[in-house]
Amino acid sequence: MSTFTSTSVQRAPADPTKHVNYVLGMVLGVDDFTQEFAYLSERDRWLARDLLGYGTAWGLSVSHGAGARGPEVRVTPGAALTPRGQWVRVTPTQCAALNDWLLARGTEVDAYLRAGNRLTVHVVLRHRDCLTDPVPVPGEPCRTEDDTTAPSRVTDDFHLELALRPPPPPLEENAVRDFARWLRRNMNVVASSPTPTTLEQFITLLRNSVVPSSPVSPVDDYVLDDLPGGPVPVLETDVESFLREASRVWVTELRPLWRTNWLGEAQGCTQPVSPAPESEADGVLLAAVDLPLVRELGTGPWKVDAAGTKSVDEAQRPFLLHQRMLQEWLLAGLARDASAVHRPDDLPPYSIVASGMIPIDETSTDVGYNGLKVTKVDVGLVTVSFTGYSHQPDQWRYVLKTTLVEPQNGLVTQPSITFVRADTDGLLLKVRDKDALLPILTLRKLGLIVEVSQYAVASKKKSVGGSTKPSPRTESLR
Repeated sequence: MSTFTSTSVQRAPADPTKHVNYVLGMVLGVDDFTQEFAYLSERDRWLARDLLGYGTAWGLSVSHGAGARGPEVRVTPGAALTPRGQWVRVTPTQCAALNDWLLARGTEVDAYLRAGNRLTVHVVLRHRDCLTDPVPVPGEPCRTEDDTTAPSRVTDDFHLELALRPPPPPLEENAVRDFARWLRRNMNVVASSPTPTTLEQFITLLRNSVVPSSPVSPVDDYVLDDLPGGPVPVLETDVESFLREASRVWVTELRPLWRTNWLGEAQGCTQPVSPAPESEADGVLLAAVDLPLVRELGTGPWKVDAAGTKSVDEAQRPFLLHQRMLQEWLLAGLARDASAVHRPDDLPPYSIVASGMIPIDETSTDVGYNGLKVTKVDVGLVTVSFTGYSHQPDQWRYVLKTTLVEPQNGLVTQPSITFVRADTDGLLLKVRDKDALLPILTLRKLGLIVEVSQYAVASKKKSVGGSTKPSPRTESLR
């Protein structure tokens, strides 16, 4: 083995903030082309992370199953943007043998075990470059054998790993969620109020809810979820201006507090948060897999308990909705049901479930919206029902708006309709003319205009430890 080394000079990394200034007579070399590529590729990443965000764009579903080498985790083909803005594509489906992975980790697993010998394994996706297509290259004297060839191509590749710890989420990701949660929880949109909130008051409350942070002492909370006095009344006519101003404050004041500084650009007296080492920070969490473990003979290596319950939790997976989806969602939202009303979050759901003008004839095929029809006629009594009707008074209640339709003048003079009850057959109405119940033959010459609304019976919300936040979505895999 030779003790001599190459005299080749190590090149400094390209500066992603600079591009080549092409001038007449300039001789271009490797450094110039490398610099130009560094600038263009970093600009693409900059646009992606500042204008789009990061997370799964499509695919990359995580599941658990049995493979040729025992229990395994599978990731389907898909694509994602990393926190740095790097596009990553996975294909084909990838599989990781869990018992092989546990064996390679040895005693490292012991520190992460929970009660009952359960272990959470995080599936993390990262980008990597793959150097390919080596070609002979000229070189300097005294070069090593490794310097006689060089890769001529760089291929975008991916790196999927199972990790005992999840990648640290960019502070901006958590801050975005907190900011949206604050707006949703603290704006009580009302048609009128004796003391409506002014725009200045609202923005002051928002600024006062911000939790200060710094790269030295980051926090787990960014914008406090609830105002001390509860949600403030905001007039329907003011919602647009309030949201517009809140968005301006986010862009100009709040987002710079938590935006990750990938390029180390100067920001005057305040520095944006610097990232962790790229190998740790530039990863996309796909899922957390909860596994039951056992030891062979009580002292052997850890293995997945085939009889235990496994689960895949994707609640913390970041994802991106593409612009076409957002466009369609926006248009669908503008075309919402005219009966939709603004209501506080603690009120149960309310909606119109059936309506129409129908004949009082149980044999008629003429039905209204959602199958609304008369199902039974008796002296002074009419029963109506609709598709999906369910008599569950402990879960649902109904509100009826109805009037008679009289095709022949003078058939009734002073009609009245009274709601009697809801039972298993449907909604029972009592129909009179003056004080007399209408005969069946007379009823069958009339019609009804009916609108049925349904609302859920309010139930007391349970909280654990005083928390009202939703629990993560967990999919059982057993």
